[in-house]
Amino acid sequence: MSNAAEAETIHMAADNETIHIRIPMKLKKRAGRKEIVLPKAVTGTAPAQDALVRAMARAWKWQTMLESGEVESIVALATRFHVDHSYVARTLRLASLAPDIVEAIVRGDEPDGLTLGRLMRPWPVGWDEQREILTTGT
Repeated sequence: MSNAAEAETIHMAADNETIHIRIPMKLKKRAGRKEIVLPKAVTGTAPAQDALVRAMARAWKWQTMLESGEVESIVALATRFHVDHSYVARTLRLASLAPDIVEAIVRGDEPDGLTLGRLMRPWPVGWDEQREILTTGT
């Protein structure tokens, strides 16, 4: 069994009248709070930060709507979804994140402290620069 699979295994043992259950978990800092992240073996799904995943899905949907001509502009998107146009513009930036960053967020493996608010700030277009920002925290 690989180390990764072993790390996600639930262990149970009994001695006399006591049952010991070991559920592996890790602590992840999200939005200024520590959150317990359970492995897929416990939850049945990969851990993910829902707000980040929803925002990225929205960004890709909105980008597709703009590229296909379904909507003509950011203002038209904002009107259609009853949100501010600056929110639409900030959200659309997420559609240009490096694929490995997107995958890490969907898996729940994003860097500690990465929040939707941080992702909604201006990001460089270059994927290498994005990775550098995420690893250095600047």
